[in-house]
Amino acid sequence: MASTAAFAFANQATIAVNVGGTASGAPVLGVVKDVEITVSAEHVPLYGWSSILRQAVAKHTAKVAVKIGYMKFDPVITTGFQFSMLRPTGATGAFEDTNTVQLFCIEGLVVFMADATGSPALQHLHAKVDNVYFPSFPLKVSEGQWMKVDMTGEGQTVTFTNTV
Repeated sequence: MASTAAFAFANQATIAVNVGGTASGAPVLGVVKDVEITVSAEHVPLYGWSSILRQAVAKHTAKVAVKIGYMKFDPVITTGFQFSMLRPTGATGAFEDTNTVQLFCIEGLVVFMADATGSPALQHLHAKVDNVYFPSFPLKVSEGQWMKVDMTGEGQTVTFTNTV
């Protein structure tokens, strides 16, 4: 029996980057090539005096790793985002001698494909990562190739929502 559920296929997605830790509603950055969000925490097993078996597990030091790759981007939006990393107080593109770290809000939207009956999907997976910082500013240009930017950062919190 064929399933009638929609399925996810990574060919239609958007990503928005907003300067500021938690604000949303930023314009779309570009065509998404790669997105990876990894939520992790350090885990510590706890043992009791009267048993050799693990009694509980506690976690600490939560992290939200964010990796984004984008192409065919709007240069105005993109340079504003990247310039904010280099010069948080002026956003002019010049490297600034400051220990101020610019935080960003990263939002992504994945559109689910049509279901087995051919009906268009109505579901979207929305991910929002708040308070993201990027420790480096990569820029690579190859002859005869689309320019692709790969960014790796770390966020504080993540929210996933599925809308119908």
